[in-house]
Amino acid sequence: MSKYSPELKRIIASEYIDDGISSHQLDAKYAIDSRQIRYWGQVYTIHGERAFERSSLPRTAKFKLEALTLMWTKQWSLAHTSAQLNLSSSGILSTWLKRYNEEGMNGLKRCIRGRPPMKKRVVKPADEMTLEELKRELAYLRAENDVLKKYQELDRLKLARKKR
Repeated sequence: MSKYSPELKRIIASEYIDDGISSHQLDAKYAIDSRQIRYWGQVYTIHGERAFERSSLPRTAKFKLEALTLMWTKQWSLAHTSAQLNLSSSGILSTWLKRYNEEGMNGLKRCIRGRPPMKKRVVKPADEMTLEELKRELAYLRAENDVLKKYQELDRLKLARKKR
């Protein structure tokens, strides 16, 4: 989720470019860093009203490499290249560059974010289980049953208290 809405970015960039208000005055007015305001102004100048539209497509490793290649061949700054590509900030391109320098093309591949999924419990058929495994599973199922019964009892008591 973006910290600032696209509408607010457009308003501030429009004030900066069209109305000629300095980035420092806008910084004081909106409490947003003047560098960020200048960057939004650059994006707004290049893309106009289509600036700050979110791309729903994930950035592929090929796209990231093409962006870095464009920056190198045209000798553009990180900020200018990011503005040309309508990225939300130049920090994104900076991260891609750092990963590319450290890991090469593998660094640009999409990384999986968030918590890894839990492994599924492998349940063997009962005829393949040893006696010890069967006893452990029986104890687990009994404990699970006890927990569910206790929950139902607490739920029943809670409803009884509400009826009073």
